Amino acid sequence: MKVLLLEPFCKPYVQELNKIFHDIEFIEAYTEKIVTNQIGDSDAVFGYINSDQLSAGKKLKWIQTPDAGMEGLFENIPELSESKVIITNSRGAGAPIIGEHALALMLALSRQLPIFFKDKANKKWNQAGGLDKVQYLGDKTVGIIGYGKSGKEIAWRCKLLGMNVLGLDINPVDPDKAVKSVMGYDHLPDLLELSDYVVVTAPYSPKNSEMIGSEEFELMKSTSYLIVTSRGRLFNENALVKALKEKQISGAALDTVWPEPLPANSPLWDIPNLIITPHIAGNAEKKMLDERTIDILKENLSRFTSKRKLTNIVDKNLWY
Repeated sequence: MKVLLLEPFCKPYVQELNKIFHDIEFIEAYTEKIVTNQIGDSDAVFGYINSDQLSAGKKLKWIQTPDAGMEGLFENIPELSESKVIITNSRGAGAPIIGEHALALMLALSRQLPIFFKDKANKKWNQAGGLDKVQYLGDKTVGIIGYGKSGKEIAWRCKLLGMNVLGLDINPVDPDKAVKSVMGYDHLPDLLELSDYVVVTAPYSPKNSEMIGSEEFELMKSTSYLIVTSRGRLFNENALVKALKEKQISGAALDTVWPEPLPANSPLWDIPNLIITPHIAGNAEKKMLDERTIDILKENLSRFTSKRKLTNIVDKNLWY
């Protein structure tokens, strides 16, 4: 069995992989030339290939990606949706980190930290004004759109603060200690109406593009906030700008936008009640994230060699 490792961060882990999986020949293929030369008789790939390499991979049965988002792969290789190659991703590797980042954004909004950062830059002590702006997060309701691994990490952190947690997912999800039940997407209006904080952590596919738009912002409370940690294509930028400027909602925090990088002429840059972070919600110390990603690869290698069902299988129609 032959497996190509396309990601250079694999280098420190190759020796360990060879010790664990004696029946696998691991090929370090960190250049396009090596991939093209080796993929013809490879059984699996860890990383991203192109259309020509997919066509050349006559024996290819499985592609494991190092990320959770799949739209780049399917947009670059449309024919992959019709192929027999199994696609798995690394969803969950950054989930705890996303949980922390989402909570940090919520706390920054509730405590109005951007205002105080600006005051500090201006050497301004505005205690009286600050007292009128800060809020308590603990008794608020958070609605989490996308109750997968990242959604659950966000949920239990919010629950520990005393928040009421609502979950929503396209797939049936068993309730856990953080949420009593997880609603289907047909209950999105209910979630929007009830939530003080709406957190979008769902994966993107063409079927849920701009799922948060003008109609959805009209359903939200004027005191509510939107937080997006997964994909910028899940909300309509113009509708968000309008909702913030007209105070349909109180504020927002975006870790993802569309397109990325956010163009300099985007109106989002100039909105004061909006926090923007540069798509780093799932990032922390590199070694930590690399190890969590390799752990998912090792689990699936074990399943692949023993002919068991792989974990994190991607639905080719939904792209996640």
